[in-house]
Amino acid sequence: MRNKDLEIKNEIEAMLQGDAAGAALKAYFEAVPESQRRRAIHLLASVYPGKRTLSDDDFVFVHYMLSNDALFECQSFADFIRSLSLVDFTERQKGLVIDRIKAHFEKWCETCTFELDGLLIKVFKRADLFDFLETVLRNNNPAVLHRIADLLRYEDFSNADISADALENLKKRVLR
Repeated sequence: MRNKDLEIKNEIEAMLQGDAAGAALKAYFEAVPESQRRRAIHLLASVYPGKRTLSDDDFVFVHYMLSNDALFECQSFADFIRSLSLVDFTERQKGLVIDRIKAHFEKWCETCTFELDGLLIKVFKRADLFDFLETVLRNNNPAVLHRIADLLRYEDFSNADISADALENLKKRVLR
């Protein structure tokens, strides 16, 4: 690891250990130069979140990251999305994450693959995810279609009160 990378990682780890980690990380990423964003996000994802549950303060940072166009345009944003798949969100936090997913789904489908799948499975109830997939399918975006196809191929929707016919119909619509 380069010295600069080690310095960034140590700064992030120190913020995670301190009080008000979410606010500190938000301030850090608001100030990080554009030329260092990609690397900073990658290094963040290697140590973040470091715990299974997030306080409201910690979640302020997650919401900031999921709302910031400039950050999720970075190639390493998928690493951050993957790190969120480890978190056991509260119901309130899930709702806020779902709102961010819905607002940015098309863009994230272009930059994330299995990372986004893991987050979708983590925050959505299967029936709600199925309904969401039916809604976004109408956009006919190739990246969205690919994401839906992968989700339908690898995830189990059998216990979600979704009929086999509805599931098969969605699969056919995706493959057109």
